[in-house]
Amino acid sequence: MAELTTKRIALAALAVADARGPKGFTMRAVAERLDVTPMALYHHVDDKAGLVALVVDEVIGERPLPAPTGAWRDDLLELARWTRAITLAHPAVGRLRNAFQVWTRSIFPVTERWLSLWQQSGLELGAAMLAASASSTAIIGFVEQELVLAETTAPDDAVLSPFPNARYAFATARDGGREFELVVRSLVDGLVSSLRAEEQHAAAAASRRSASSGPRARAGRTPASVRSRR
Repeated sequence: MAELTTKRIALAALAVADARGPKGFTMRAVAERLDVTPMALYHHVDDKAGLVALVVDEVIGERPLPAPTGAWRDDLLELARWTRAITLAHPAVGRLRNAFQVWTRSIFPVTERWLSLWQQSGLELGAAMLAASASSTAIIGFVEQELVLAETTAPDDAVLSPFPNARYAFATARDGGREFELVVRSLVDGLVSSLRAEEQHAAAAASRRSASSGPRARAGRTPASVRSRR
């Protein structure tokens, strides 16, 4: 029998997650796939969360991060595509990671790249971080909804007959990739536009406050002590 290594365990655990989903992902199922006892796994991981961590690292390592091009919008789109691809390839893994609150070192380079790209947008740091958080949440939500829809049975035609628009929507084949790119591009452009407008509005308001409290404005005011004697 081949030596039991963390790599073999990770591959077996990933296969179990893909085949059985989160509910079927157990230490026993992974051990059976490896033809070992469940106790043998505990020489390599402390618990089920540790097993999930191995799987997360394995999935992230399957696809190298996209090479940067220097065009931050394009690089954001490529990283979003990368995120969607690994999520759709292994639907159970993201759910397991969330369920067990797993954080591994392999996750942070992705986060760091996303934040760094948003800082290249020209937005102030606080606005760039806000855009990074909002866009990441929206993109993850889109992909999770894709997974839900893939497992959803369309309503019966008789139920939809009074609703022609809904009937048309359910009857039309979705192009998930095209929808995703449309959403990501629109999201990035919309966030940049909105946050830059906020920055300009704040700068203009600050300028007006500065002008109203400048030397000339103060010189034109009658001191309170003088007004009180009138």
